[in-house]
Amino acid sequence: MPRRPPTVRSGNQPAPAPAMEPADGGPWAHSRAALARLERLLRCSRCTNILKEPVCLGGCEHIFCSVCISDCVGSGCPVCCTPAWILDLKINRQLDSMIQLYSKLQNLLHANKLSGVKACLHSKVREQEEKYEVPGGPQRSRLNREQLLPKLFDGCYFFLAGNFKHHPKDDLLKLIAAAGGKMLSRKPKPDSDVTQTINTVAYHAKPDSDQRFCTQYIVYEDLFNCRPERVRQGKVWMAPSTWLISCVMAFELLPLDS
Repeated sequence: MPRRPPTVRSGNQPAPAPAMEPADGGPWAHSRAALARLERLLRCSRCTNILKEPVCLGGCEHIFCSVCISDCVGSGCPVCCTPAWILDLKINRQLDSMIQLYSKLQNLLHANKLSGVKACLHSKVREQEEKYEVPGGPQRSRLNREQLLPKLFDGCYFFLAGNFKHHPKDDLLKLIAAAGGKMLSRKPKPDSDVTQTINTVAYHAKPDSDQRFCTQYIVYEDLFNCRPERVRQGKVWMAPSTWLISCVMAFELLPLDS
């Protein structure tokens, strides 16, 4: 009966690197490699990007983004030509949850490791911008644009009162226009029945706030102790210019102090 080779390591062979601490990739190199393999499995079979609203056709194992398969329902799978009917079209909720968890883990593992634009040079392919975008306002703005929702100041009207030194008036006008707001040529009158009966609605105002009733803002510069008489009546509110800037940065109609 042949003898088995010894299971001990020969003294002439170098010790293997620890499983969780490879010599050239840092302590999380194995985790990043596993995440990269998972990423390849989470790609759309048609556009090859990370799946968005993953859809199964029912008759085959291929998975697509919901928008990538909209033109194939009623005909067949664009990869294997398996017939696909509208009743077979189903969003894979479990896979969708996995993709969200993957994204969070990806951000954790790659935090402070590489910048975007450097990550592209390192991987030799165009990296997904979502991995490196600033959370908060920029992310909310991108999602709002992708979903074709109204702009931040949609339904809001602004009147710039007084002088503006720290924030030039031209810059504020450009911000308001880019965010979908409209300018008023005259200062709105809070006690005017015409003003208070305007039926426009601020789309991005929080539904549980009295700010949802306000659609006209009198903006003043508050950085030089210039605080005019407070106006907060129905559809007309007084707002500082710093609030306007903060709203744009956060992509949110922020609450105004009482």
